[in-house]
Amino acid sequence: MEQEVIVDEKGRILIPKETREKLGLQAGGKARLRIENEKLIITPPVSPQEFIKELEGCIKEGTPAIDPLDLKKMWEPKTKQAKN
Repeated sequence: MEQEVIVDEKGRILIPKETREKLGLQAGGKARLRIENEKLIITPPVSPQEFIKELEGCIKEGTPAIDPLDLKKMWEPKTKQAKN
C-alpha cells in the first residue's frame, strides 16, 4: 500500500486513519522512524516485551548486570529521562 501525503510548513505529515489503525498508532503515542534506501519507514514503537525478547541470547553466562528495562531507558531522549 502506498499513499501520498503532504508535508506542512513545520515538517509534519498526516498519516491517514487507515494506515494508523493498521499499525496500531494512537494519538499522542509514539512511532519509530528510520531511513532505509532513501525511504522513510514508520513503525510502531517496540513494547518492553518485544525489547526483552530481542535481547534474549545476548548474555551468554551469569546474571545480567543491568535490567533490560533500565538499558532501554538509556536509549530514550534526555528530556524524557528527566521527567521519570
